[in-house]
Amino acid sequence: MANRRLRIGGLGLAGVVTLGLALTVFAIRELSPTPGPAKAAAAAVGGPAVPKAVSSATPEPNSSARAAPPARLSIPVLGVDADVEAVGVDGQGRMGTPSRPEHVGWYRPGAAPGQPGNAVIDGHLDWTSGPAVFWQLHRMRVGDEAVITGSDGTRLRFVVDSVSTIAFDANVDSLFVTSGPASLTLLTCNGTWDRQRATYLQRLIVHLSMPPPPPSQKPAEAG
Repeated sequence: MANRRLRIGGLGLAGVVTLGLALTVFAIRELSPTPGPAKAAAAAVGGPAVPKAVSSATPEPNSSARAAPPARLSIPVLGVDADVEAVGVDGQGRMGTPSRPEHVGWYRPGAAPGQPGNAVIDGHLDWTSGPAVFWQLHRMRVGDEAVITGSDGTRLRFVVDSVSTIAFDANVDSLFVTSGPASLTLLTCNGTWDRQRATYLQRLIVHLSMPPPPPSQKPAEAG
């Protein structure tokens, strides 16, 4: 892995949803984030720092067979139903963030939802106008569901298996894996607003996995 890492910037911060994750689980704080100055928060854009090996990777030969790109993210327990924007890497080597507070951003160079690896989606915590799409993300618990609808209408269901918080400058390389079971990560800012750094001091990470398919029903026995 190259020394240059993909860093999580301030999303005011946009939350990232990502999809197979091997992060160390931290104890989640059961408090809502402390809102910072809205103007500063919205200006401090940028997601996690992306590993150079990921950000500069060329598409695999079978990339044309990938699943349809995600178009909408629904989180029933939070009442979230958001458009998905495709984002890449900004000039500072960080994952991009959505252009609107009500949208979420999918890291297009990485895994697609439903494909091997961890798909990452981020979203803003707040905006100049107030709370943004992932303002209530801290309320998600193990067992809660999220649904990704692809541009072709395909619906993929994911279930939360861990919720954690990390420092804003923590190593998040493991978020951007492109092999292993299909999973999803949702990401946003958390914690206290630091005026000097112009960012929230923590990031909230919600990891979800695809549930196994229901067992096929056995045909009724004759008689």
